[in-house]
Amino acid sequence: MIELGSVVPAGVVDVYREAFGESPYFEGETEVSRFADEVLPRHAVREGFRCVVARDGGGVVGFAYGYTSAAGQWWHDWVASLLDAAAVDEWMADAFELVELAVRPAVQGTGIGGRLHDAVLMGLAHRTALLSTVDDDTPARRLYRRRGWVPLRAGLRPSPAGPPVLFMGLRLPAPP
Repeated sequence: MIELGSVVPAGVVDVYREAFGESPYFEGETEVSRFADEVLPRHAVREGFRCVVARDGGGVVGFAYGYTSAAGQWWHDWVASLLDAAAVDEWMADAFELVELAVRPAVQGTGIGGRLHDAVLMGLAHRTALLSTVDDDTPARRLYRRRGWVPLRAGLRPSPAGPPVLFMGLRLPAPP
């Protein structure tokens, strides 16, 4: 069952821990704590925040969330500094940032990620959506390609120790 809302339910951090603790992410408890205590609470109050969760037997098995991209947000400003002016105008003027999409490893490959992706983007009033993903042939990147996302800029490192990332964009359908 997929649920859309503006409140982050219990269980999301556990999914994050499992999904991003494995290759190619290898996030440890320091990163999980930062996500739970700093990142997620900061994101949850941003304009346009929406979170979708997938449940199986009542427990959370996956989630996706994002919000309206805006100048002054770290990721938005970083991406804007790395794209040319035409790309910034085309992709960032009215964008939704798909920040996280995670599924417990035990149920990956069952279609949950695709349903979460579609649900979090459904009915948005934005022209485009943006995301960054590990710049490698991962299941996440293959999912995004199948859903129509296009590469905007590859091989960038948000931190010296982190893996290179790929920026991707998606043109959203006009709202009904």
